[in-house]
Amino acid sequence: MDPSPPPSRTTGFANLFKVLWLTSIAALGIGLVAVLFEKLENWGDLSVGAMSGTKELFGLQATGAWTWILPAVTVIVAMPLIIWLQKRFFPGTEGTGIPQAIAAIKIGTSPARGLMLSVRIAIGKILLLAIALLTGITVGREGPSVHVGACFMHLCTKWCRVSPWLMERGLILAGGAAGIAAAFNTPIAGTIFCFEEIGRLFDRKSVPMIMRTVALACIVGVVFLGDYHFYGNENIGIALPLAWNADQSLGEWIRSLGPWLAVPIVGFAGGALGGGFGRGVVEASYRIGPWLQKRPALTGLLLGLGLAAVGIASGGSSYGGGHSQAEAMLLEASKTGTPSAVWSDPISKAAASFIALISMIPGGLFDPSLTVGAGLGQVTYPVFTDWLAPGIDLPALMLLFMAAYFAGVVQSPITVAAILFEMTGAYGMILPLFLTSMFAALVAERLCTPSIYEALALDFLKRNGLKPAIGTGTEKIDQPS
Repeated sequence: MDPSPPPSRTTGFANLFKVLWLTSIAALGIGLVAVLFEKLENWGDLSVGAMSGTKELFGLQATGAWTWILPAVTVIVAMPLIIWLQKRFFPGTEGTGIPQAIAAIKIGTSPARGLMLSVRIAIGKILLLAIALLTGITVGREGPSVHVGACFMHLCTKWCRVSPWLMERGLILAGGAAGIAAAFNTPIAGTIFCFEEIGRLFDRKSVPMIMRTVALACIVGVVFLGDYHFYGNENIGIALPLAWNADQSLGEWIRSLGPWLAVPIVGFAGGALGGGFGRGVVEASYRIGPWLQKRPALTGLLLGLGLAAVGIASGGSSYGGGHSQAEAMLLEASKTGTPSAVWSDPISKAAASFIALISMIPGGLFDPSLTVGAGLGQVTYPVFTDWLAPGIDLPALMLLFMAAYFAGVVQSPITVAAILFEMTGAYGMILPLFLTSMFAALVAERLCTPSIYEALALDFLKRNGLKPAIGTGTEKIDQPS
């Protein structure tokens, strides 16, 4: 008798139901992790504020010289501790986590995916990011959210049979999209990001899975955190003037368009700065990688000393991911129209983010990059409103710089434009944000090719002796220059 054919991976309503409820549980888990990260970031702001003497935690608040000693000592200790734990117990958790999600798609349905997607890696990512957030290291939480989300969705394949396209890329895309969406309450931007950056192509078959996963993860966030805009509601009404009113002459209308001059200028400037930052991170990561392998404790200590030096020099403004700082700047700008930042603020935040990224500890770059952009908008505002783009409002200029610098770093212009208007509700800024992000990405592409996530994904594969799988659509990619 001929042997029975192997069972199909997609046969039967029972298996379909199993796929639906397992992936739904994973999506809810992604939402819960995003809520946890948000709480950890808030607790980190409180702990750093208490050590810096600006806030109270359990009735405690540092004074005198302790306000700069305590935060500095904390990051000096935390950095080598995280690196040691990572090397000893949690290899595969390096960096933001987005490169690992990209790398997992590149190698196809290979057992080697266990090097980047597993229960151990998800646990390590959560634990190590918690230490970084609570101690004031300059990291965001979106990358780890993506990585944990991809791990959760990939783990569903251990207990159910899924369609080939879901196995190859759909589940990873869905987990990554849900991670971004739940981290910032931005379902549209999360969905765009998974296609624009993680997958690098539009996967129509996976759309229902992605949308369901994103929706469930965001629902969890809204239930626990409320229906909120990431940067508050104060700047919902800002916009750049464009419409030609009937009571305007042609000359009056042309003069009213002065603020639009900021779009290409900010786009090119922010793109150059962001692209240069991305290139610097990639190049430095290649060089510091061997040192992290050979002497992790010493390298971590030196990087911690660097973070402490930046923190002391900046008066503490470099500590933390930056969400509360950017939100406060936007709130103050909407109320007073007056800048509150100084040049050292964006410079120190960029420097601290640079050190954190090249250390390859778990942590993202979204929050720090957006905070740098907000600071650049603040410090350049007098020049723009008086000379380069007459009459532009401060919040509008800040959003343009946030988009330009961020798009320069990540080179995902559609995601950047979408995430900023979802974060602020400033729908009148959609067109300026799209154009600014486009200009910035074009400039950054000349400075950092491939993009920061792509380059780090390729480096991760190289360090682990892996190559992109033929037929995944990712094998014909420029190698890092």
